[in-house]
Amino acid sequence: MGRYTLKGSPALDARIDADMARIADTVARSPHAPLYRAIVLLGGYGRGEGTPFLRDGREEPFNDYDLVVVARAMPRGKQAAVRADLKRLEEQLTREVGLPVDLCLYLENRLPCAEFSLLNYEMKYGHRVVWGDAAILGRMPDYPHDAIPFSEGTRLLLNRGKLLLDIHRAVREGKDVGDEERIKYIKFLFKALLAFGDCTLLICHEYDLRYAEKVKRIERCAATAADLPDPRFLVDGYRQAVAFKKWTDVHAWDGWDWRRQFEAVRRYYLEFFRWYEARRLQAPAADSGAHALALARRGRECGTFKAMALNLQLFRGRALENGVGLFLTHPRARLYLALPLLLSDNPPAGLIRRLLSAPNEDCNTLEQTFYRLHRRLS
Repeated sequence: MGRYTLKGSPALDARIDADMARIADTVARSPHAPLYRAIVLLGGYGRGEGTPFLRDGREEPFNDYDLVVVARAMPRGKQAAVRADLKRLEEQLTREVGLPVDLCLYLENRLPCAEFSLLNYEMKYGHRVVWGDAAILGRMPDYPHDAIPFSEGTRLLLNRGKLLLDIHRAVREGKDVGDEERIKYIKFLFKALLAFGDCTLLICHEYDLRYAEKVKRIERCAATAADLPDPRFLVDGYRQAVAFKKWTDVHAWDGWDWRRQFEAVRRYYLEFFRWYEARRLQAPAADSGAHALALARRGRECGTFKAMALNLQLFRGRALENGVGLFLTHPRARLYLALPLLLSDNPPAGLIRRLLSAPNEDCNTLEQTFYRLHRRLS
């Protein structure tokens, strides 16, 4: 067992140590370094559950490096400059370490009131400080393990559904997929399978930070969750995805029909998403109309005035095109409605255009509009 993974070797630990040292040194020498208090590694590697990837007999890191840079309080204008510099460092470090590096700015003075989100929950209880104040996240609130907001499951499904849309586009366009892209798509499929299980645990108040415990609970939850679509598919897929996460060999998936598996996961996603939303909102969500009504009545993820301001900022004169209910709801609700439609067999272009306020009904335009909004709202 390694420091960053469940099954990784000392050599893999050394590789990740070297990557963390490079990242920390680069950030600490950047123009805004005097403002920084700590650099925190999140995700699988942060909690010791990252994926070792065996390639030609050599272990490599497989997951992205997700890091938070905690900084002193600063004016909003200064924050914009710091974020722009961190974006530049992300691009530089991604090239240097050979894996995507994400550097997210958090302000130290806002840690005590950090919202109860799945990201913040996992950051608080599963992280590794790679530079700076080792106790800095102790200032975050204590988040109850059995009370994670159900809306966080919907956001997780949104983000994993976006990965399925990436694959959907490649399949539709008949792209010639090379080895690297094929492995990426396989990883995306397993991320979706993990999300189905995690959301089931969440809705049953059985969510846990660590996969060893979640695997123990998933069978019981799947058996007791009312009307859950195809529990066997969910449980088997979840266990396979956890096994993939613990250890994977590049050659183990050479003969795997990922396109066929994608079709199975895509269809299950459409069923599961509707099921989860009906449970979360305690209202019918079997079609877009019922789902939109339930979101307008019970799915508001922020205050009314903030929702109106965000909708006006993003959609301007078209902010009321979908009715008052969605205008008074966080604009992320439009993505919840649009994504299952984009992944469906026959996407209703006119409805998707209205939901996203897209300039036209061309398939590529609708998808690009979704991606742009997703980057802003996910």
